[in-house]
Amino acid sequence: MMLPRSSLYPRRCFNTRHSLFLIGLLLATSMTLVMSKGSTTSTTSNNVRVRETRKISKDVVDDGLVPMMRLLKKTPIPTYSPTTEPPKKQPKPKKTDPPTYFPTRSFPPTDSPTVSHPPTNFPSPRPTKTPPAPDVVDTPSDSTVDKPSDVVDKPSPNVINGAPTTAAPMDGPTTSPTTAAPTTSPTDGPTRSPSDSPTRSPSYSPTSSPSTSINPTAIPSMPPTETQQPTESPSSTPSALPSSQPTSIPSISPTTSTMPSMAPIPYTRSSRIDLRYKPWSKLSSETRELATQLDYDETTWNTIGTNPIEGLNWNRLTREQINAAQQLGYEPFSWDCWQNHFQSYRWIDLGLPYIQVGQWWEQLGWDIYTWNRYEDPPESDALGWYELSVEEREAAAQLCYFRSVWDEGDVLIDGFPIERPEFRYRHWMELEEGVRDVVDTSLKYSALSWNVLGLDAIEKRDWAALTSYESEAAAEIGFSQLTWDCWQNHFQSYSWDDLTFYGLDLPYLALGWTELSWDGVEAAPPSKGMSWKDLSQEQRQVASELCFFRDNWDGLDMTPNNGAFPFPKVKQRYVQWVEQPADARRMAGDTLFYNKTTWNNLGTAEIEKRSWEELTEHQKSDAVSLGFYHRTWDCFLNHYRSYVWENIDRDSQDALQVLGWSKESWEEKDVSPSYDNEWSRLSEKEQSVAAVLCFFEDNWDGNTLEVVVEPSIEEGTAVEGGVATDGEGGSPNAGSNTDPDAQTTTGVIRDPNVDSVAGISNPTDSANSVGTFGTKTMMGTLSFVFGTFIQFLL
Repeated sequence: MMLPRSSLYPRRCFNTRHSLFLIGLLLATSMTLVMSKGSTTSTTSNNVRVRETRKISKDVVDDGLVPMMRLLKKTPIPTYSPTTEPPKKQPKPKKTDPPTYFPTRSFPPTDSPTVSHPPTNFPSPRPTKTPPAPDVVDTPSDSTVDKPSDVVDKPSPNVINGAPTTAAPMDGPTTSPTTAAPTTSPTDGPTRSPSDSPTRSPSYSPTSSPSTSINPTAIPSMPPTETQQPTESPSSTPSALPSSQPTSIPSISPTTSTMPSMAPIPYTRSSRIDLRYKPWSKLSSETRELATQLDYDETTWNTIGTNPIEGLNWNRLTREQINAAQQLGYEPFSWDCWQNHFQSYRWIDLGLPYIQVGQWWEQLGWDIYTWNRYEDPPESDALGWYELSVEEREAAAQLCYFRSVWDEGDVLIDGFPIERPEFRYRHWMELEEGVRDVVDTSLKYSALSWNVLGLDAIEKRDWAALTSYESEAAAEIGFSQLTWDCWQNHFQSYSWDDLTFYGLDLPYLALGWTELSWDGVEAAPPSKGMSWKDLSQEQRQVASELCFFRDNWDGLDMTPNNGAFPFPKVKQRYVQWVEQPADARRMAGDTLFYNKTTWNNLGTAEIEKRSWEELTEHQKSDAVSLGFYHRTWDCFLNHYRSYVWENIDRDSQDALQVLGWSKESWEEKDVSPSYDNEWSRLSEKEQSVAAVLCFFEDNWDGNTLEVVVEPSIEEGTAVEGGVATDGEGGSPNAGSNTDPDAQTTTGVIRDPNVDSVAGISNPTDSANSVGTFGTKTMMGTLSFVFGTFIQFLL
């Protein structure tokens, strides 16, 4: 195996300069060894040599000179051995060259340690040995070797009882430990207090016996202590093991963790940029210019989801695009939500603390595999907005979707976002018997409230407000939460925030509603009082988004109407007071303030001067029980007298103008001269337009409903509804299967299309009005009185 090319050569090569330096160094070393023989100052020479050798540059060390010198040092160095003669004072050595930086090493070690100034750059490879006591002094004594000198005999001032002290440093190394007195024996236990800092390393051998604390516990506690109260502060780490059984009662105060919990994830959807959902034709020129900078045109602006820029998140936009988006009202989070819906994010980024939308995509069935297209998309991706479940639709709304955005256009069924429940728009008598029973007994509809769309109070509640009994009954006949809220309630019981959350406020905004008008703080928009034909094409289109069409917008009465009036006439109102059922008289008298006179004399009751909206809820309920609803009440009883001109439909305005009214005279309540004429004096055109205002001969002339009881009825009987009874009351249809709408006050069949109160009298009578019938009755009465007077005279 070949070594790398770099390993074949040392880092530096010995050149000529290095070779000369090495030869000179060897010569200097040899001369030093020769001079050391016979010198009495070997220690001093050695110290000088050490200082000289330390001056060797680091480059020499790196070039491998150290191993060469180590080979030279294997030669034993002769050491000085004292003789019997006293040593002679040696002359001072000549000044040598500057010391080197490289230390010399001797084998064996020298008698005394070398002292370097400054210290060496590297530690010694092994600890230094304790040198012997110095036996050579600078000043020789007069005594011989056999007799120690006085200097040796006298104790040093740093020695106490033969042992050196640490009061001051010695001139040379000591031969014994420096402590004043060694300990007699090691202690049995550790010191009472530990050191301030831990030891640098453990001991190499274990202690003979474990150390014991000063006051150890006798035995470990068994079992562990238990407390009934929670700890004052949470522990930094969880307990070792959870309890095997749940606690019987909750703690007094909730535990708090040092870190926040991960669920529920705090998430707040950003505010919608409503400008984005206006048609291109309604944008200002400045807004169009900004939209053009974002690569929009009329087609891509009006069709959401077709511009490729909506596939980019905020961080991928250019600086110019960000500037244009900011001027349109966007900021990073609103762009990523309402434009991109976070689709360009990585799956792992959807759960970041400042994003936190991964939970909603998971609710829609997505995971990391479907998100990265390793698997097919979930089923929700192919469903329409109203085909999603309630939970999925809520999750999609959190991701800034609503119907037109999710469906990427108008996906309509016969022009509506939700399939229409056709059974709801069948006449009461056309319902299947089982459906009619459920509607009657469980949902509490009547024939009138079913036939008049939007009339029953239950349709003012959304699905969530129904009782469980009512929702089960509604589901039994074919309703669901979605079809009920759209086709029955039209989302009218939703709060404005709920409408905004699902994007349903957009069609209501197009109809003129605002949050203040929705909450009743401001007046309702004019569109509320308009008929379907008065709405613009755009208003009709947005109304269909709320499941409106002509019939339920106008509150159509499905009762057959073959007369000249715009709505079926409420026949019960034109039956005299005494013939009304007891419950009807009670409701009319208690809440609507009718009495016999005001009921029988048409147009004289104060309650009829109020519009339907001016009635209380209790009054509306009783009026419905009498057969009225808002359109029939305002037309047949009020004749729009309490309306402002702008709230009157176009056909009724045209009729009023034919009768001599104008906007000014209507607002000033100046009665038109035509109203002073009797019905018979009106022109044919005036009578025709008066029918549009629900006028006919009797309520135009203010005729009375009161009739005289025919004398052919036996004494002790009363007449109710044209049927002789025993005085206990009863329905005019009692014991009869005849349609009540075709029943007359005399109990015989009449033409239901007769528009005169006289029509509910006996059709065999030649009278055609209440006035004619009254004249004949009066003539009979006068004949009876005159005959009685003649008999008295006789």
